[in-house]
Amino acid sequence: MTDGQWLFTLFLLLYLVESLRLQPKSAWLWTSRSGLSRPFLPLNFAGRHLILLPILPPLQAFGNLRCWELAPCSDGLELLDQQNSNHQILPWESVQPTLDGTMLILTTGHQLHCINQSSAKAWLERLQRWKKSPEAAREKDFLKLTTNSLNSAALSAVMKQVSNQTRLLRLFGTIIFVTCFGVITVIYRRYGDGHEVLYAAAALISLQWIQAALFWRASGRLAHPLKHRFWKMVACAFLPQHAMRAADHLCEALSPEAHPLAAISEMGDAEKLKLLRLFWKSLQHSTAQSTALQKRALAAFLQAQNIGEEQMLEIPEKQAGSMAYCPQCSAQFRDPTARCRDCGDLELKTF
Repeated sequence: MTDGQWLFTLFLLLYLVESLRLQPKSAWLWTSRSGLSRPFLPLNFAGRHLILLPILPPLQAFGNLRCWELAPCSDGLELLDQQNSNHQILPWESVQPTLDGTMLILTTGHQLHCINQSSAKAWLERLQRWKKSPEAAREKDFLKLTTNSLNSAALSAVMKQVSNQTRLLRLFGTIIFVTCFGVITVIYRRYGDGHEVLYAAAALISLQWIQAALFWRASGRLAHPLKHRFWKMVACAFLPQHAMRAADHLCEALSPEAHPLAAISEMGDAEKLKLLRLFWKSLQHSTAQSTALQKRALAAFLQAQNIGEEQMLEIPEKQAGSMAYCPQCSAQFRDPTARCRDCGDLELKTF
């Protein structure tokens, strides 16, 4: 490989790395063009997983959506986003919430990665309120939270705002992408190490400086200051992969406190039913203490969507030799007395 090819490969790898994010397993990525996507769960980095942002131009605005991660119950605060369905409960007297940027510290050994500073501040105020409230008030407040997080109209309005506020950044990010991986590549292939490549590189740097100025201006309008804002601007000015992904920081900062089910208004009937069944089945077999409260929230949502719970029932098409199936993941088994280990040793149902 030539020096130019090595440089191209390096920029491409750096761009892909910049397009990766570490998110908890409750996180979902929503874009109007690609729909919903989840983190890659098999790879676990201290409870967080890799998720790939949309990488091909035109670059898209996205929203970080979250399943319900905390819920009040009779014994304390229940952590829903745990590995192996182990829903730990923190007694209210041990919950001392504090903020560290977007990190909500619950106790000395437990913390929650919030989607942005607005979400972290809202959760801090909510937990401080729950500590002082009776159980009935906590449940009422949680149901209000779930209703707001399932509001499709609110999600659409916020995503429209995110798209508008990041339009210029995404446009220049696309131009920088095409210049770096397209224009300069063609010029280098035709002219080699000539002055033409230097002129193209100078044009790329000029575009990056414009992008840095746009980023500085747009990030200054945020309700909460962006962490390391100055250094992110410097990175945009001198590193093309950061300039291409400059809009991502604003998308993350502006993401609403929304549940993935809030996006079903943008889906087809088949995709909508599949997503609803995923969350409905999960709740039917959940061992969490707050399951009944979560079921009330989901039942109200299904009623608002004019969807009956009988539509959530799904019996997979029987395969040859199968005698039973898992009611949660629909995996099929020859032995009807076996249990589905992937779903926490869940009891099977026979055909």
